[in-house]
Amino acid sequence: MTVSTVVDGIDQIQFEHVRVFVLEDMPREGAVTLVDTAFDENGAELVDILESEYGRVDRVILTHGDHGHHGGLSHVVDAFDPELAMPADESKLYEHLEEAGIDVEPDVAYEDGDVLAGNIRVIQVSGHTEATSALLLADRDILISGDVLDGSDRGGLPAGYLLPPPALFNADHEAAELNLYNLLGHDFDTLLVFHGSHVFEDPKEKLDAFLVEREWNEWDPRTD
Repeated sequence: MTVSTVVDGIDQIQFEHVRVFVLEDMPREGAVTLVDTAFDENGAELVDILESEYGRVDRVILTHGDHGHHGGLSHVVDAFDPELAMPADESKLYEHLEEAGIDVEPDVAYEDGDVLAGNIRVIQVSGHTEATSALLLADRDILISGDVLDGSDRGGLPAGYLLPPPALFNADHEAAELNLYNLLGHDFDTLLVFHGSHVFEDPKEKLDAFLVEREWNEWDPRTD
């Protein structure tokens, strides 16, 4: 497990198979927002590093229902009692929490297009899961992917580009690609991913170029 600064005010805590993000001074000075909580087996270590590095967690935002993104939630809730924001329509997430016996209710149950405190806009891209959510830090033109996109090197390609998650991990791979068009209506110049390498140079243009190559698909909306 390692802790590093990605950009000013945003750190990542890297575990073996996944990372989480820590947003400092968000939504207010001195506040700490944690985006996702890794796997259950990472929970105790996650709490230790949060206590030692930040001293507090004021809010947790969960992006979707995969175990590697919410598994450590009970550890974080027990340690810090933070405000909890979760996607309202992500049935996989609520089912997993119920199966694990985790009795929590979100303080904020968000939907596509909602703006969370700190001017964080929710952009949902269904396909990977029912309501996989990317988070746009609108004041900084930074997009946190929430498994909407991976770094291309996750798939063995050169770093610096973007791909949808592998079909193996998607509930509906066609939708996971098609719905990426939802991102192009927003401005961002940095894209932070949970798997693979972040993209700091022209991520929106690279995403658009990837989608152009899908024009041969009969389900591309630009063929209508």
